[in-house]
Amino acid sequence: MEEILRKLQKEASGSKHRAIKESCTWAIETLDSPDAAIKIPPYQLREKCLLPLQLALESKSMKLAQQALAGMQKLLSDERFVSVETDSDEKQLLNQMLNAVKVTPSLNEDLQVEVMKAPGKMVFSFERNCGSEDDEIKYEGSG
Repeated sequence: MEEILRKLQKEASGSKHRAIKESCTWAIETLDSPDAAIKIPPYQLREKCLLPLQLALESKSMKLAQQALAGMQKLLSDERFVSVETDSDEKQLLNQMLNAVKVTPSLNEDLQVEVMKAPGKMVFSFERNCGSEDDEIKYEGSG
């Protein structure tokens, strides 16, 4: 994740993208902290990393948006960002991702397609990381 954030930080040149650069710096510093994975809950790590990715999408720059999408895909596959416990709605992975991509309707069509693939990848990633064929799913009311 850090590598993608560094690439995004480098590509976000000029004062127009200053907020992207600053939020990348903040996220990288957080992730590089030795205690980050232990002391910072996954939802807070996601918030810090999704902010520069969201800003990159909102910039409507194809180059920055592609880095943002790569970052979102990486976030889904990195176990530091996955939480098994039930967070409040706004802290859940799905809601945080959807909030980050709310700019989708204003993107060009190619980027819209890529953004819309993210929820499917998220479900697949969650099932791969948290479930297995041996797990039995019990529904409320079932015996």
